[in-house]
Amino acid sequence: MSDRHADTTKEEKAIDRLVYKLYQLTYDEVKIIDPEFELTELEYTAIKIE
Repeated sequence: MSDRHADTTKEEKAIDRLVYKLYQLTYDEVKIIDPEFELTELEYTAIKIE
């Protein structure tokens, strides 16, 4: 049984990062879309999708 009120923030942020990478957005483009993006440019650049 799932909890409809469970905090899924962590999972949502992970999905957002994957979508940004799939669309090959630069770090600067991500910051425009999501000004409160929490990763540094180095951390974002290090994400690899295989």
